[in-house]
Amino acid sequence: MRLQCALAIFVAFLTGCAQEPFTRPPLPVLNNPDPQAMRESFARTIPEQFTSDDTVIIRASFHDDLAVLGVLNVDRKAGTYELYGLNPLGVEFFHVGGDKNGPAIRSAIPPLMAHQDLLLAIARDIERMYFDLVPDASSKADVRTTRVLFSEGTREGMLVEEFGDLPAVLLEKHLDGFFGPVWRVRYYDYRPASGKRYPHAMVMDNSRYHYQIIVKNRDWSVER
Repeated sequence: MRLQCALAIFVAFLTGCAQEPFTRPPLPVLNNPDPQAMRESFARTIPEQFTSDDTVIIRASFHDDLAVLGVLNVDRKAGTYELYGLNPLGVEFFHVGGDKNGPAIRSAIPPLMAHQDLLLAIARDIERMYFDLVPDASSKADVRTTRVLFSEGTREGMLVEEFGDLPAVLLEKHLDGFFGPVWRVRYYDYRPASGKRYPHAMVMDNSRYHYQIIVKNRDWSVER
């Protein structure tokens, strides 16, 4: 009964948005940046295969935050990912993943299976957060004082990726539709390990389902 109540609350919480969970230190001024070199340098720092252990917080308006433990396996080269959502006792709430055929629900506790659209939305957001992090070479670059914005038109809207800091990293990625932002993901606190760099804090805002996913990384490892 307690587990069913917890799962019902989990679904109910996916209905809003909230204030900023992280702050970013002031960005350094970019002196004559080379957008092409910036994107190529960042591409070399991205781990192709990794496992990440995170605290994932679902935040909604007028509700308390809900935290789950997340175990994420990503293979960017193969285009696959698997996310396991667990409660603090290690009981699996859900398992979603994706590949070239799109997102899929691998398994879920029965109360959650009644809300497959939300589980699939989370799976799509994971793909947006961890894939396609390097702008296409044909993207238009807009050089500003502390950031370089790369923009590219897609069928869904205008995809914009913002780079900044030294060395340059991806700070934000968002999709602008006809009626405004569709989704937005921000990256904070990059740290080097095993010759790669990884953000230890991420925020995804989903405007369609009106929720926010906050990821606080606890540990990650490069898979070889």
